[in-house]
Amino acid sequence: MLYDEKSGRLIIDCHEMVTVARRGISAHIPFDEDEPSISSPKRIMRALLPDYAEQTLCYGFSAGGFDFELTADAFVRNAKALAIACEIDSSPAKPRREEAAQARGEAFIAAYALSELSGGADIEIRIIYVNPKTGEQAEHTELATRKRLVTFFNKCVCAVSVFAKPEAERATVRLPSLRDMKFPYPAIREGQREFIRTAYRSICRGGRLYASAPTGTGKTVSALYPALRAMGGGKVDKVFYLTPKTTTADAARDCLELMRERGAVLKAILLSSKERSCSSGLLCRKSKRLCKNSACNRLAEAVIELYNSGVAVVTRELVGQVAERLRVCPYELSLAYSELCDVVICDLNYLFSPTVYIRRFFDKGGRFAFLIDEAHNLSDRVREAYSAELSDDFIGSMAECELLGPLSPLKKISREAKRVFVDSVLPLVKDEVREDKDGKRLGAANTKEPPLRLYSLLDELRAAAENELLSQYSAEDEEKDARISVIRDYLHTLKGASDILSRFDDSYEMFVFFDEGKIRIKLFCLDTADIVRERLSKGHSAVLFSATLSPLHYYRAILGGQGQDEMLEVGSPFDPSQLSVSIMDKISTRYSEREDTLGAFVRAIAAAVSTRRGNYMVFSPSLAYSEALAELFRKKYPKIKTISQRKNMTPREREEFLEALKSDDKSYLIAFSVMGGIYSEGIDLAGESLIGAIIVGIGMPGLSYEREAMSAYFQDKYEEGKQYAYIYPGMNRVFQAAGRVIRREDDRGIIVLIDDRFDDPIYRKSLPALWHGVKFIGDAKALKARLEQFWQEADKR
Repeated sequence: MLYDEKSGRLIIDCHEMVTVARRGISAHIPFDEDEPSISSPKRIMRALLPDYAEQTLCYGFSAGGFDFELTADAFVRNAKALAIACEIDSSPAKPRREEAAQARGEAFIAAYALSELSGGADIEIRIIYVNPKTGEQAEHTELATRKRLVTFFNKCVCAVSVFAKPEAERATVRLPSLRDMKFPYPAIREGQREFIRTAYRSICRGGRLYASAPTGTGKTVSALYPALRAMGGGKVDKVFYLTPKTTTADAARDCLELMRERGAVLKAILLSSKERSCSSGLLCRKSKRLCKNSACNRLAEAVIELYNSGVAVVTRELVGQVAERLRVCPYELSLAYSELCDVVICDLNYLFSPTVYIRRFFDKGGRFAFLIDEAHNLSDRVREAYSAELSDDFIGSMAECELLGPLSPLKKISREAKRVFVDSVLPLVKDEVREDKDGKRLGAANTKEPPLRLYSLLDELRAAAENELLSQYSAEDEEKDARISVIRDYLHTLKGASDILSRFDDSYEMFVFFDEGKIRIKLFCLDTADIVRERLSKGHSAVLFSATLSPLHYYRAILGGQGQDEMLEVGSPFDPSQLSVSIMDKISTRYSEREDTLGAFVRAIAAAVSTRRGNYMVFSPSLAYSEALAELFRKKYPKIKTISQRKNMTPREREEFLEALKSDDKSYLIAFSVMGGIYSEGIDLAGESLIGAIIVGIGMPGLSYEREAMSAYFQDKYEEGKQYAYIYPGMNRVFQAAGRVIRREDDRGIIVLIDDRFDDPIYRKSLPALWHGVKFIGDAKALKARLEQFWQEADKR
């Protein structure tokens, strides 16, 4: 639905009108007159219906104090007959219930418009269902009486009219306020102006920007401000702020609240996952009958209550309160409200996951601006989402499922499928099986060409599971819900693996693992570039940014960038004298030498912290090494307080770890942690909370079959195999850990990197510009002397 200021009318097409009626909410995706709103394969329609003519039906009506203009694209034979086409994913002969409901609704709205234009006649409706993947077609014909058309149309009008005011206010109040919005802070920091200018240009022209902006630049406002200004100017229709972390999502929320205080009129929501939103323990996944909020028709009322709340950024807590009172699903309510919003803050998965992306926005896409914070995490997220694993035990698990009866077709097929699965993939790894030192028979192999039988096997299993699931809905016994839940989970995993197998190309590798007679395969995504590029194409423009998006050419390559996409490296707003960076390049952290060098590391840590009382973090390459280092340090310096990251820490233990660093204790505190772990990024330890970081190692990911395959792939593609698979990801861990030290303008601190490989030119080239005063140190004594001098000079300033 789109408000046209010139005519004062709300323009809506029949597809959206039916969507509103069925879901209780309208989508703010402008209607484009050049594209039919119904998915109409015109070529097929013209061949099937030579006596029908393509026509756009226009009908005006008034409701809720607003004037509307309805448009409907259809094929019309005469004043009493029309046809529409609908693309569907299921069988045209048996379309899914929701597909049929949507198609019939659109046909009824088009028929009502034709009836109005032809004097109130009954209309013959023909719906052509088309599956574009298979080429199958089927037809449904019915006679829609004038009475039925009027009744249905009036119901749709009631649903649509509720949202007329929000849409009109968006066009006349909210967007103009964003167009004229002033920068929300008193002054623009060094580096921000260039970021804002470049981001605005990129968003307006529909491009992509890859920006590395150090901590303190003000990345959040530097991305949001130009995006909102561009939206106010009509360049984009909605802004999605995507982030992997709650902390950065909260920063975006706070920034929008500040903009609101400075005069911007906006509506936004911070989306949470279904698991976090639900207060009923996700009972709907077992059966919708079990959830008190699953069958409610008050969704539109709940959305309007949120809209009228006066809150600029709606949070999960407010959604939960309204949902509980009106008995609606909080997750569905948040998605519905997001369609009224100017800005949606959400996790990366909502755009990039193949299963949980927001279909109402990204099935077709729109004029969206994507702001992707902490973009250095995106490639790993996408790689994980677009890889899959299957085992022989999983394939055959339905054969052992006691909930299924002995005559279950799925049970029989699952048993046979396990045998076929093993026969198909075992030959690939058979010659690689060896006995290890403990006598276990293990083996691994990889291939660029999965067995052809694997494709058909997964298709057969999916079809069997789908049929079994459908048959269970009519069951009446007590175990029905449990059975449906088990089959649904099985089908979900099968679909995921099957969909990824269908994507298999040169950017994938299949691994086969043999472990004591058990077989497991892994469909592994080596290169995420094409996937990221395809997902970003669902919007108009994108700004991908991070404090550690370095080296930029690497991140642009793995995040779908192309030659015309801009790159920007923003200078640090901090005075270089605030930070001392030292590299001890005479100590090796290689795995084979770690035990022998523990003592040297402890001496280096002691030398670093002895120059100033305060809080320090020590980042190690692994949890086991961190524990060994902490234990030896405590033995040598028992009077110095230490805390350690542990495996499987509870949320409360994690919180206590951070609280210890933020306490007002003026003595020493050494926090031992893991590089690339939960404390190496996404936490803000400003001021005296942290004055130093000692980083042990180069952060390089461990050797694995997958990493070696990535190395070979990128060596062929860019001649930088080792860099792409190991060095650049490892250095990002180093940068993230080091980035905990200087967070604000008045912070001062030290960074000590320990590894002889930092002297290698390939690592030296990767060091950020902020570290231009870095000095290589030979031993602990020299390190102590340098840091004493740094603190003395810092105290004088």
